[in-house]
Amino acid sequence: MTSHLKSVFFFVLCFTLGLSAFYSRYDETNISRNPAALNNKVFQISSLSSEEIKDQLAAKIKVSPTIDGLKSIHLSGFSSSICKSYSDIEMTFQADGVAVAGEAPTLKLKVPCKPGQDPSELSSIILPVEQMLKEKYRNAEFSFTGVETKITTAHASDAWPKTWILHSVKFVNSEGSHKTSVMNRNIASTGDLIVIEL
Repeated sequence: MTSHLKSVFFFVLCFTLGLSAFYSRYDETNISRNPAALNNKVFQISSLSSEEIKDQLAAKIKVSPTIDGLKSIHLSGFSSSICKSYSDIEMTFQADGVAVAGEAPTLKLKVPCKPGQDPSELSSIILPVEQMLKEKYRNAEFSFTGVETKITTAHASDAWPKTWILHSVKFVNSEGSHKTSVMNRNIASTGDLIVIEL
């Protein structure tokens, strides 16, 4: 009788351990299959390579015309859930066809990562073109009233260059770690180059 109870107890114990191991493995599999992108929307970038992020950016960044002195850069299709991992977004543009001592002038835009008017989407990056152009073009950091975008210029020439081409996008977390994607300037012929005109 005691031997029979031991056998039953041992069977129940093994069955329970086996079942918990199965569900544990099942849950891990489900977690690892969470998609970075679903229905053409990017939900997270930590598992994407720089090349994959570059492809998504090239397809999804839209630049609107200047309205009321402001230009908007939309990261269409990027979910605001990215902001759970990254606190800031930095975009660096290079002036087209201009060089100072062999270096292209750069325009860096830094904004907090946050939801937009549609809470599921990233907020647009606002470039205060009218206010910028009233400033003397120089190597400096600029902040403008009513706009969250911090602007840094380097390798400044005599006047504000008119055409700027996106060079890189950096997603930065609160610890200073980042995910950076460098855009390819050689894709101009494909029409995928991201350009802003001041």
